[in-house]
Amino acid sequence: MQNEAIRAVHFVGSFPAATPEEAMRAMLSADALHTLPTGETHRYEYYIQPVIEDLVRQGALEVKRQGSWQSSRQRTIHRPARGTWLTADRMDLGYLREAAAVLPLFHRLRGDRELALQIGMPTDFTLAFIAVGPGGLRANRAAFTAATVREITAIRELAGDDVLIQLEATAELVIAARLQPAHRRADAVLGLSRGIAALAAAAPAGTRFGVHLCVGSLHNRARVRLHDTRPLVDLANAVAGQWPAGRSLEFVHGPLAAGDVPPPADPAFYAPLRDLALGPGTRFHAGFVHDTPSAAEQERTLRTVEQALGRRVDAVASACGLGRVPRDVADRLVTRAIALAAAG
Repeated sequence: MQNEAIRAVHFVGSFPAATPEEAMRAMLSADALHTLPTGETHRYEYYIQPVIEDLVRQGALEVKRQGSWQSSRQRTIHRPARGTWLTADRMDLGYLREAAAVLPLFHRLRGDRELALQIGMPTDFTLAFIAVGPGGLRANRAAFTAATVREITAIRELAGDDVLIQLEATAELVIAARLQPAHRRADAVLGLSRGIAALAAAAPAGTRFGVHLCVGSLHNRARVRLHDTRPLVDLANAVAGQWPAGRSLEFVHGPLAAGDVPPPADPAFYAPLRDLALGPGTRFHAGFVHDTPSAAEQERTLRTVEQALGRRVDAVASACGLGRVPRDVADRLVTRAIALAAAG
């Protein structure tokens, strides 16, 4: 393998801590970071659910079918509040407020390190799919799109190059994984990768982005398990191939484990990574760090991934945010990621 660059550590976003400062300090124990998330400490256990519930409190949505949220299939489904149309001006997604609240803390903690504040935001497709379900997607997606673009624009105006937006494409990868081997056809028909790139195109020129492909982690259980990395590779390549000029795609993070399921040992699972083609300047962050395997097994997985990729990974990461595991496990995963990034 030719690329001997130092691996970084990537944290997807959520962290089980009481405050952003506590979460950010824990993640800053990794020296080789490109971005620092907020920890999403007001919503770390439930990801999108608190955002949707806030839209209900705002009067934008109401409950259509009550669910238990014990799994994503059992989630509550919503619809526009009775007697209204769902429009972006009725929706405050909360990401601008999150960025504004932590930006002074980020500047203080960053010091002279070259770090960007990472704000994780579900794509408009993922947020709409989870909030209103497939049946409400066509009628209401435009409002979620406009609200998402408005928040990205405002965050860019607030913080400029100090902030990177991580677009989180859960529904897109779950659909692709479920429909394999017809996933490329599904992407073409549903516009999964095209929609991710379109969000970036609608953002101000110069906005910094990363893309987190995700299989879900509600209660630390993934919505789907990949048979191999082919849907991940094809979706990532399609996003990169349609990426708009003037907006940097700095990384793509791919899940190589699934919630409480560790990364597979079979090299065939990783073999499609040989076809990953993100383009110059876009890093690949490998999401295989997991607490179940031994340290030696994790190092073997790293070697297997890099053998398939044909080079070193640019960063090591867990498959998703750490907010769905207990704090002691999260701390162990931070330590493990640091060790794996430094492995020879």
